Amino acid sequence: MSGTGSFPPFYDPSSVRVILTPSAFARQNLFFLQEAGHIRLLESHAGTQRSNLDSFLLVQVAAGSGRLQYDGKVWPLHPGQCFWVDCRRPHGYRSADDDPWELRWVHFNGHSAPAFYKLFAAGGTPVFTPADAGAPARRLDRVLELARHWDATAELEASAEIGALLAGILAARARAGAETAPAAARLEEVRAYVIAHCTENFSLDELAARFYLSKYYLARSFKQRYGETIVDCRQSARIDRAKQMLRYTDLTLGQIAAECGFKEQAYFTRCFRAAEGQTATDYRRAWRGRR
Repeated sequence: MSGTGSFPPFYDPSSVRVILTPSAFARQNLFFLQEAGHIRLLESHAGTQRSNLDSFLLVQVAAGSGRLQYDGKVWPLHPGQCFWVDCRRPHGYRSADDDPWELRWVHFNGHSAPAFYKLFAAGGTPVFTPADAGAPARRLDRVLELARHWDATAELEASAEIGALLAGILAARARAGAETAPAAARLEEVRAYVIAHCTENFSLDELAARFYLSKYYLARSFKQRYGETIVDCRQSARIDRAKQMLRYTDLTLGQIAAECGFKEQAYFTRCFRAAEGQTATDYRRAWRGRR
């Protein structure tokens, strides 16, 4: 269900806000939309101050300027810039007195929302400037359009739009972070080496020395770019190799464990189950079917 909000006289009459109540299905399974809007101020006002709100807020400044208060800091905001905050924590934002702003925004939540925000917050500042300001604008406009014309499919489409918006922000932040660490091409070389040599038990020191990098720098930039540690990457590559062998060879579990770099079959079995949620034998049986 949805409803359109009204505004005080210092808002442009074209301003729109839609408040929604998500379905039980959306609460359990989707990024669900709580509110979407696009406002233009005719004059500035006291702004918004909140805390303990079970929501995440993503805002883009379309025009004008203002500021965000969050985590005890103040960030200036200018056209094209965005901010993303966890509304359970104290936050406030307001337009500059002499430069009334225009904003697009969404309030959303979902089971995955805290995890997505945790990845974002690891980058430091809640304010970011998209390389293409039109990209988030198009997503936000589409979410608002769906909110204004709510029907049986809108909830699913809105979740997809929010997910794509958040994924794009996280990917852009990861790429930008990697560019201030070793060159992206060098990190690709490291990752390719880790995957190709996943059966070997090299240390971080040895890997860093091979590529002439500080081990601390390498560990931090690798995690920032790929969302996993070097150890996790190697483990995933080992599991991927094991899955190939389970499906396309008749090797025993012990042989596969040895071929994939696991010292013991029991350890391989534990790692495989942790990664796939089923035993290696069950995986083989399910994917190979009857013969």
